[in-house]
Amino acid sequence: FAARNPVHLLLLVLPLWLFMVYSTFSRDFAWESTFIGIFLGVVYWTFLEYAIHRWLYHTPFKSRFLQYFLGSFHQYHHKDMSDHRVLNAGFLMVYFVTPTVLSPLLLVTQDLQLLSSLAVGLFSGHYFYEWVHYTLHLDKFETGYLKYIQKYHFHHHDKAPLKNFGNTSHIWDLVFRTYDEDYIKYEMPEKTRKTLIKYAQK
Repeated sequence: FAARNPVHLLLLVLPLWLFMVYSTFSRDFAWESTFIGIFLGVVYWTFLEYAIHRWLYHTPFKSRFLQYFLGSFHQYHHKDMSDHRVLNAGFLMVYFVTPTVLSPLLLVTQDLQLLSSLAVGLFSGHYFYEWVHYTLHLDKFETGYLKYIQKYHFHHHDKAPLKNFGNTSHIWDLVFRTYDEDYIKYEMPEKTRKTLIKYAQK
């Protein structure tokens, strides 16, 4: 259920992603609706990213199975950021979750081509998330998007575990009122910096 880095994950889920791409572009289709579908798939992922992180990973379930299943990587990741084996979801997680998150879309459309375009957007958004999460734990960044989202993410880790659940943006934190603007003042402590991959390799 976990992978060491996003490259390993990509190689293992590539067949599923390529199948969805093929299903999207192999038939006659309208470019406009296809790219709208891909865009909506990305938006859907940003919500899932928030929802999974907040309501699955940070909910104290009474079920021992759920506690073990979820705690085995995410809660453990919070406790030990120096263990880089759990920075990314594994291929089993992707293949297990995909039917679950695509099923609601079948209620909206029974058009398999449109469903495939939504899935392409969903997978692309998910892979961007996996790349970002790995990169944030790779090195300390001083400029641009990575600086912003790293401060946002590590403020969640070090200061506010019940705030700032977004891993690639703060949009859904604003919507659900879990946004903590104090992340702007966050300065990474030495203890946290030592857990970064590049620091650990020195």
